[in-house]
Amino acid sequence: MDHVSHDSIERIAALVLVVGGAIFTAIALRARPVQPGSAAVDRDQPIAAGPSSLSAGTAAVRRTLVVMIAGLSAGAAVIHLVAAPSHYAEIGDLAAGFVISAGFQAVWIRLCLAGPTRRTMAIGIAGNLAIVAAWTWTRTVGLPIGEFAGSPEPIGYPDSASVLFELLIVAGLVVRWLDVDLALARRSVVRAIASVAVVPVVGLVLVLTSLAIVSIAQGLDHGVPGSHPAEEHVALH
Repeated sequence: MDHVSHDSIERIAALVLVVGGAIFTAIALRARPVQPGSAAVDRDQPIAAGPSSLSAGTAAVRRTLVVMIAGLSAGAAVIHLVAAPSHYAEIGDLAAGFVISAGFQAVWIRLCLAGPTRRTMAIGIAGNLAIVAAWTWTRTVGLPIGEFAGSPEPIGYPDSASVLFELLIVAGLVVRWLDVDLALARRSVVRAIASVAVVPVVGLVLVLTSLAIVSIAQGLDHGVPGSHPAEEHVALH
């Protein structure tokens, strides 16, 4: 995309930083530690244990993990959505997978922030693993149909960032599923870190997502500077 000017790229990055920053700041505020003395009820204890009240510090650790996972899902959704147009031009209707992935990850954020149930977590784990599996297939075997069938796609920064986000989402959900976060919350150092961890982690997701968008705008989403992704595919035949 040589026609994309430097000024346009800066505007895209600035827009993402401002809008994304506002959204993620709002999310971070929702994860603020519960004030002492207030009731903090766990919304998803294991079935065998039943619902019970959590201490303010423990509830804060659990909430921090949830917000981090939601932030990662937002970053992956944005990357998939921004990458969709260029892939439509390259592979046609097969690029609908990018829109579907973005829609799934965006809608799932609301379920996550509402207090993830085991069903919500299972959907999140299965969905993101499916996206990672599809990415792995295209990078090792190639698309099953279409003009570039059988030609593995090169790995670029944007897809690497989104896959990293998705693997971290799965890891975070497994931690939540197994109640590892509750066990860690017994340590005072973990509770102290959790009280401030949301802002830097979500901020890092925002920065990495912005860099991915800039790479897509510069035509580097396939890691092939100075050429259209389709040319790289043709060269592989």
